[in-house]
Amino acid sequence: MNQKRIIFMGTPLIACGYLKILIENNYNIIATFTQPPRKKGRGMSIQQSSVHEESLKHNINVFHPNDFYNKQNLELFYQLKADLIIVMAYGLFLPEEILKIPQYGCINIHVSLLPRWRGAAPVEHALLNGDKKTGVTIFRLINKLDAGPIISSKSIEIADDMNKNDLILKLNQIGKELLINSLPNYLDNKIPLREQKDIESTYAHKIHSKDRKIDFYTSVNNVFNKVRAFSPTPSAWCVIGNDKIKIIKCKKKYEEGQPSIIINNKFHLGCRDGLIEPLIVQREGKKPMKIEEFLKGFRFTVGQKINA
Repeated sequence: MNQKRIIFMGTPLIACGYLKILIENNYNIIATFTQPPRKKGRGMSIQQSSVHEESLKHNINVFHPNDFYNKQNLELFYQLKADLIIVMAYGLFLPEEILKIPQYGCINIHVSLLPRWRGAAPVEHALLNGDKKTGVTIFRLINKLDAGPIISSKSIEIADDMNKNDLILKLNQIGKELLINSLPNYLDNKIPLREQKDIESTYAHKIHSKDRKIDFYTSVNNVFNKVRAFSPTPSAWCVIGNDKIKIIKCKKKYEEGQPSIIINNKFHLGCRDGLIEPLIVQREGKKPMKIEEFLKGFRFTVGQKINA
């Protein structure tokens, strides 16, 4: 076992994969920090985070402070005497005082090629922008959003048929490998850190519902990219008649048509320079379904306006 004292900070299911691989490779995880238990699901029962549950399976101490601005939480950190903090999708801001405590600092796994797409939604913004490549960056945290010096990174190509879930899965596969391959040399001080160039940075702001609304007056590529950027959930959407329709999967076609109308009885939807053919859709309050099943129960007229 590597005897360096490591704290892992993360919350959702994707963070569990990083915690697991650290445990499998015999790293000394002395504690985890995660978001507090919250009400979830239809019954609104109190549920622990995925990282919380995984930690308990391995008898790792779990902490879930609401913030790091009181003396009690800071004192806890000092008492743990961590050599390194590893962060993956934690969800709380770490003040500078925390960053200075471990000898090897705090390192973060970020699913973009920094300094491109700093911020909360790098995967979605890479797809929305039609990027041809992205990757994973491991960097040392400083008191500025996703701007610290880079420890290591690895890039991948973005296939045209990849949606958000496909890309996240691929990124986390290479991210776990990158972490385990980088840690030994980092802890042995064998990796020269690379400073980021702020002038090259782009920002991936948090996604809101209005960001997912489809504008069919834009190009067919823009519409196609918006659909895959939010697929399968929370999904891109539009309004047809009185119904909010989520489009989960589609094809793009460069055929002449009028933007923001229903082009034909196959439910092809016109864009500025082409059309999309929805393949999987979801009516509000209903389950996702293939277009053939959807059209059996959905009434529309050819030429009907979208988002009218």
